[in-house]
Amino acid sequence: MQVQPFKHYLEEATGDKKFLRLLIITDEPDNAKEFHTADRLQEECKKLNYPFYLFKLTGGYTTMENGVRKFHNKDDKKGFEVGAMTVAIIRGSVTRKDSWLDLVSILERANATLVNPRTTINICADKYRTALRLADYGLTQPQTKLISDPEKSNDQVDESGIKFPLIMKTLRGSKGVGVLFVDSPKGLDSIVQLIHKQDEDTDLLLQQYIKTDYDVRVHILGGKMLAAMKRPVIEGDFRSNVSQGSVPEKIELTELEIEHSLLAAKAVNGVWSAVDFIPSKDREKIPPFFLEVNSSPGTEGIEDATKMNIAKEVIT
Repeated sequence: MQVQPFKHYLEEATGDKKFLRLLIITDEPDNAKEFHTADRLQEECKKLNYPFYLFKLTGGYTTMENGVRKFHNKDDKKGFEVGAMTVAIIRGSVTRKDSWLDLVSILERANATLVNPRTTINICADKYRTALRLADYGLTQPQTKLISDPEKSNDQVDESGIKFPLIMKTLRGSKGVGVLFVDSPKGLDSIVQLIHKQDEDTDLLLQQYIKTDYDVRVHILGGKMLAAMKRPVIEGDFRSNVSQGSVPEKIELTELEIEHSLLAAKAVNGVWSAVDFIPSKDREKIPPFFLEVNSSPGTEGIEDATKMNIAKEVIT
């Protein structure tokens, strides 16, 4: 499913039904610096005079009356009508509750265009499931192992062939949260025990550590590369997330990197997605190592790095 640009619907007529309507679904804090993508989308809609509605998941609800589906914020009885002329941009906070994800299914049944659909959101929210999908497309990744038995984590490392130091990730997490550097078998045991003492249902993933000075994030929109940025590893850390303090820069990708990034987005059926990879030593000839695919790309960092108006590109 590919989103049709807003301008395809801007006919010379009056009435909202002649316009594509944008629904932004989020639970991000108002005016939070680390969560500004929803704000940017609203800004561009206002400039272009596009009808839009910011739906906040906490307290929000949906109604169906006389065949008309509406989404309502708390204390908003009028609500916002959704249907075939609606494009819904789903932010990452929707994954925190199954009931919130069910709202995505409701939108699909209302024939809205989803950015991204629930299947894509579910795949990207589970790092191991993402790894399996990328493997299906023959994409290069760090060695990866799911911890199925927390009491035998080191045995599973031995079986996988992954060497220390290694990276441990919670299956669900974003912005670098839930990603740990583990340098020894003893350290692995201690960390796994601590995590499971806090929440025994936490799922953990182990990955080969690949030393690098930077990684790359690529925004893919409608099957085409939109923009790319280089994210230097933070001094004194191993992570490169903008939300953790990395200062990104624009980067020109090789044809091989572009080709494989498009495949990664296709693997999860992403409409607008962000692909993260570590470049190989020979970028022209050897494929990069893919880390994950994000179904809720942020405009923070990449707009500054590339000087592109990403929010406007997405809605036009």
